[in-house]
Amino acid sequence: MPAVASTYWMHIAIVVLLNITYTVALFSVLRMGYLSLGHAGFIALGAYTCVVLTVRWDMSPWWGIVAAGLVSGAMAWGLGAMTMRLRGIYFSLSIFAFGEIVVAFFRAFDWFGGPSGIANVPRPVFFGHALNDHFSFYWLVLVLALFFMALLYRLQFTRYGAALLTLKTEASERLAQSVGMDSVQLKTATFALSCAVVGTMGAVHAQYLMFINPQVFSFLTSTDLLIYAMVGGITQFWGPVLGAGLLTLLGEQLFSVGYWKTLVYALVLMAVILTLPGGLMSLVDRVRDKWLTKPGG
Repeated sequence: MPAVASTYWMHIAIVVLLNITYTVALFSVLRMGYLSLGHAGFIALGAYTCVVLTVRWDMSPWWGIVAAGLVSGAMAWGLGAMTMRLRGIYFSLSIFAFGEIVVAFFRAFDWFGGPSGIANVPRPVFFGHALNDHFSFYWLVLVLALFFMALLYRLQFTRYGAALLTLKTEASERLAQSVGMDSVQLKTATFALSCAVVGTMGAVHAQYLMFINPQVFSFLTSTDLLIYAMVGGITQFWGPVLGAGLLTLLGEQLFSVGYWKTLVYALVLMAVILTLPGGLMSLVDRVRDKWLTKPGG
């Protein structure tokens, strides 16, 4: 893309890659039958960790990215150890509450920028070249997005990924526990991995914007990620990728209308639920199956 795209479309590509990575990370939690309403809180945690280290303590942006993933993952591990024993609305509300607490905490203290946020966030330097333009920063986002997508995709086909599918319902979880599986530890590790990924990309997101404030990580961010996943379909890995990609493209065209974007997303979600309960990927599967069943297909 950098060879042919304008600056505007490079911006679109970066935002699409960020949202796809966020949504794929959320998908790993949805696969277990858990609905997270607070992933935006872990994105904020990673972003603020990076910004504080680089702006307040003058550390390298690269170390800020690494620290963001570690802090978000560690916090998610501690929270998951308590909340992963819950199911349904109780888990969702506990994660939602955590996300709101994180945002409120950063808004309350001026040292973290308060409501106004922190500007002049530095970007990484790669072999003496600062990633200060869209074209160079695109490669950083692309490499990280592909790495995390490949990691989460591959994990589905391991024993670990197969074990996660046994935890989708309370009954199947009890069955898994009866044969010696430590379901809480497995769910906690998955939740921590998901949040470490979004925390890392949250740091990259803050560096891309070169600015951060609590409004960037509102509850609407969490709901947007869920809508991306549901619209694309959560029965297979590529559903969230498709949903995040298409709706981000649509959302960027609606950026100037503010909250109307959320209304459009909601209408799209309702339309998909009523006509394609399995998400857009179910339509892709239907077309593929129909084509394969044709004579000579």
